[in-house]
This record gives sequence, C-alpha cells and structure tokens, in this order.
Amino acid sequence: MGKRYLLLGASSDLCCTFLRRHRWQEDDEIVAQYFRNMKELEKIAQEIPAQMRLVQADFRDEESTVAFANGLKSEGFVPTHILHVPAVPIENQRFTEITWSDAEGQMTVQCRALIVVLQAFIKQLTKAKQGKIVIGLSSCTINMPPKYLSSYVMAKYALMGLGKALAVEYAPKNIQINMVSPSMMETKFLQNMHEQVVQQSAAGNPAKRNVTTEDVVGVIEYLFSDANTFITGVNIPVTGGDGF
Repeated sequence: MGKRYLLLGASSDLCCTFLRRHRWQEDDEIVAQYFRNMKELEKIAQEIPAQMRLVQADFRDEESTVAFANGLKSEGFVPTHILHVPAVPIENQRFTEITWSDAEGQMTVQCRALIVVLQAFIKQLTKAKQGKIVIGLSSCTINMPPKYLSSYVMAKYALMGLGKALAVEYAPKNIQINMVSPSMMETKFLQNMHEQVVQQSAAGNPAKRNVTTEDVVGVIEYLFSDANTFITGVNIPVTGGDGF
C-alpha cells in the first residue's frame, strides 16, 4: 500500500526539491497545498509517478484554512506523512517599526495553519498508530537570532514549542514529530532581504556557503523514512557547523 503525503507550503523551493528528490511509488498519494504559485508544481506532477493533487488554500485566512482541512477530512484523506513549511517572506524591520499585524501574519500562517490541519487528522493518525510529521523551523531557534526579524523569530519559537508539545503527547501513539532548522537558505523566500546580508551569512558560515534546499531535504528524507523508528521531538540543525 502506498503512502499518503500532505505537503503544506508545497510551492516553496524546499518542498519542490523534496518532490523532485524523493523516490515516489506509483501508489503513493500526494496532496500539495499552495497559495499562489502552482506552475512549478504542475510541472513536477507530470514528472513523478505518484498521484499528486494540488489544492489552493490561503493560510492567512481562517475560513480558507478551515475549508482546506475539512475538505480533505470529508474526502477521507488521512496522511501518513506531513511536511509543514509555509511561511511569509521576511524583511528586516526594527522592533519599533513592526505592527501586531506583521507578527500575527507570521503566527497565523506558521502556527494556526498547523493546528487547524492537524486537528482534522490527528484522531485518525492515533487510531492507525503511525505518522511522521516534519516541521520547518530556522536556525534562529538554535543559535543567536538575527536582529530586525522579531516577528519571524517569535513565530518560529512558537512553532517549535507546538512541535515539541505534540511530540510528547503523541509519542505513545507512534506519531513522530520532528523539526529541521536550517541556517540561511538561498531561496525566493529571501526576496526582500538585502543581498549584502545574504553574502555576509555565507562568508560567516564555517562551510563558507549558505544552506541549499538539497542539504535540508536529505534530513527530511531520513525523518520520513522507515529507518527512523525512534526519533521524535528533535529540532535538527542544518547549519554547516554554525553554532553547534
């Protein structure tokens, strides 16, 4: 029997890399949630053997988020693997410049979306006594956080707390919930960041480069694999040796 994957934030560079690198089977089923960009996902769907369905949902909007989760639940779709990586593009802002709306936007997309979606499926996962969930965080939850990103940092810490709390609660049901925390990763997510900041990050890393999506996907692949039988509640740094 194939596995069922739920990818939240599927149009991200990280998710697209995962979709291309994973060894899919014909009886695997994928539900890929996206917000705006579906062209790359449509292309990938033609390239892989698994059944892949694209579903649009705006996680900034509560009604859209609830409708997405309830729609999948009503169809009887119960994922065996969940990858949660939706996020709001970041830009440097001093604390005095941010509004609660800025902070709430990050919390809504990253934390509320996961809560709403998991509550739709968690009872079925506990009955099946299996499930692997990977949450995308950031090395700001491990090392000293960067300046001028207080809304983003706050949301990532909240998401980490949620992940760890769920890992403890559902470990007896054989549901493994882990997190990955890459240092700066050069993707379209950084489109609002100054180029000099990105270059300085690479220069300051012990490996003298920034993280790639391939670096992170390798970790996700292991956490999702059958080889991972006893790791849960862990926040794994993918930083090239920065801050270990």
